[in-house]
Amino acid sequence: MKPCWPLLTSLALLLPARTFAAACCGGGFAAPALILGDDLAKITTSYTYSSIVSDVGADTYWRGLDVNESSETIKLDAARVFADRWQSGVSVPVVRRTKAGVASTGVGDVTASLGYEYLPDWDYNPWRPRGLGFVQLIVPTGKSIDDASATYELDSRGRGYWSLALGTILTKAWGAWDVFASLDGHRSLARDFQSADFHGSLHPSYGGNWGFGAGWSYFALRLGASLTWSYEDPVGVTGTVTSPGSPQRFAAATVTASYMLSDLWAGTLTYADQTRFGSPINTTLGRGVTLLVQRRWER
Repeated sequence: MKPCWPLLTSLALLLPARTFAAACCGGGFAAPALILGDDLAKITTSYTYSSIVSDVGADTYWRGLDVNESSETIKLDAARVFADRWQSGVSVPVVRRTKAGVASTGVGDVTASLGYEYLPDWDYNPWRPRGLGFVQLIVPTGKSIDDASATYELDSRGRGYWSLALGTILTKAWGAWDVFASLDGHRSLARDFQSADFHGSLHPSYGGNWGFGAGWSYFALRLGASLTWSYEDPVGVTGTVTSPGSPQRFAAATVTASYMLSDLWAGTLTYADQTRFGSPINTTLGRGVTLLVQRRWER
């Protein structure tokens, strides 16, 4: 087992939880496509299936669903180091949403990331973590719920706003054990909106995610768990109709099993649940599984 294996799988642990949140609720942010280990590049392909089990309103009241609703997301992530401690990455999701036998498929929000390893671990300090900072641009290539026109608004596959995020991921490994912590905040830009019965502007604001997790490795196998909280400020509405909106928050818990198929290939299976932790508001909650395959290139 190579020393960098726990660090590599730390992001594999973080990634499915945030992807699940976005696929389920349409409001979460995908984890950036970044390299946490000593590799030159990586490509990750993931498939997520999630089933919606509850709807939580602005009054925090949980409501059961009358019909089956689910989503499937296939996502491609690629990242590459291009200048010593600098790296860039991109994430492209394709989302299929299904409700009561009706389905709609299309591209979700695309994200581009720029990362810098501001806290390298050159001297293998027993306590100092490895730190990676990042900037993330979210491109609204997926329709928002406001722009949706299909039955059950199933063609809503994104937030619908240009957004810029800043964040950091810290990782540390001690023998067979590894831990990580992540924190990011983002600002979404306002936009004009027009429909048959509304003319005006939508005003999103700030949001953020923070989480932590740990894992244990035994030769090529790694078992881990994580917990991530997400929050969005209210989206205010001005125009024909005026509304202050309501904030959104939820938490996702995950358990993960990763296996190093070879020196350059790894697979990860994750189960995520949004119904166990936090005090959700103004969101839908679900449970799902993610299968992830990763190919990496060493420096």
